[in-house]
Amino acid sequence: MDERWRLSRRQILKGMAAAGALTTAELAWWDEPLIAPRRAWGAQPVRFQFSVPEPKRTALVESLAQRFNQSQKDFEVKVEFVPQAQARQKLITSIAAGTPPDVAQVWDNWVGEFDGMNAVEDLTPKVRDWSGYKDVLPLAWETVTVKKRILSFPWVVTNDGVYWRTDRAKEYGAKPPKDDWNFDDFLAYAKTMTKPDKNQYGFGMRGQGTWAVLYATEFMYANGAQVLGKDGKVAINSKEAAEALDWYLDLFRKHKVCPPSVPTDGWRGIVEGFGRGVTNSYIHNSGSSEEQKDFVKPENFATVPLPFGPAKKRSSFYFSETLTPFKAGKAREGGFKFMAWAMEPEPHFMYSKALGLLPARKTVAERPEFTRDPALAGFIKSFPFSIVSPYLAHAGWGGKLDSEGVPLFQQALVGRLTAREFLDKFAEVLSKNMS
Repeated sequence: MDERWRLSRRQILKGMAAAGALTTAELAWWDEPLIAPRRAWGAQPVRFQFSVPEPKRTALVESLAQRFNQSQKDFEVKVEFVPQAQARQKLITSIAAGTPPDVAQVWDNWVGEFDGMNAVEDLTPKVRDWSGYKDVLPLAWETVTVKKRILSFPWVVTNDGVYWRTDRAKEYGAKPPKDDWNFDDFLAYAKTMTKPDKNQYGFGMRGQGTWAVLYATEFMYANGAQVLGKDGKVAINSKEAAEALDWYLDLFRKHKVCPPSVPTDGWRGIVEGFGRGVTNSYIHNSGSSEEQKDFVKPENFATVPLPFGPAKKRSSFYFSETLTPFKAGKAREGGFKFMAWAMEPEPHFMYSKALGLLPARKTVAERPEFTRDPALAGFIKSFPFSIVSPYLAHAGWGGKLDSEGVPLFQQALVGRLTAREFLDKFAEVLSKNMS
């Protein structure tokens, strides 16, 4: 490893620690493998594609790879960072060319699509022989199981909740969101917390990326909608879905409680909008909780479950961030060894805790660092009604959510399609890609 690289990486880590983004204990753990670089000549390289290259994750993942490299002498993980917006297409291109990475960090809704390309292998026998198999949450395994075959490791898990500003709610006299709040409470909070003259809005809606459609779908489920009916046919264009989607879109179109940037706001947009104080609530998973502790300070925000809808229901979609190996990889043995190592209690704990994510392993999730953190309360309280995303039902849906579902949703956001027109077109896309 180049000496300049080690110094640069350590400077990044120390800078994050100085800013409060890393604790002293985290800094020591992640910095350790950089102090004494590995000298393992002849080790087989393992290509690992990682698709959320923000500074903190970049530094942690590089340190994680180095720690694995120092734990054995046969393999050397080399991380390839790719912007999240380009990651799926880059993988598709490399699979088609026969040059995929050995392992990639991907979202579980992509796994079925890659299986449809015959690009991933059945890990079921290996995983069931792995010592940590029974310690992983059954629901987490479900997110990476296609046609009764386990195709990935569920590295960490997420479900959705609502972030809200405790300090501003008190300042503006807003009714604080409670665990059992409903659509009316949500709208009332958003209206009270919207101050256009201060460039502040009550709700940071997401308009870009897969989760723009998923967040909207969660509100549809709260009104009794379903993606698939009991007969197995697509039912997302139901009356219940259209009513709830109209209500949701009207937060932006009619009530103006969202910033004008919504149609192009993706993951970074909603997280940073809240962090900068432009928005006073947003929907996301626990993965941005550590950032908000730095942005707005722990005492100034909290999390609650999604609100109940008119049907007295609510759902939080459950996902996993996966470690997925590819058949055409040149270091399949090394790839599996790296994935299993990353799921061991110590690296699994450090990766989850440093990024505010929820561990897939039960014994790690039960640690007080997770169960007693107020910033995670909304997500932990959502577990009783969290379900695996209904869009994982068919492998062909993963890519179509991005390529066709999101553009249709954005048209509905800006009024080019009604809620009903969007749902009819979206249902047609899903129906054509059932597999």
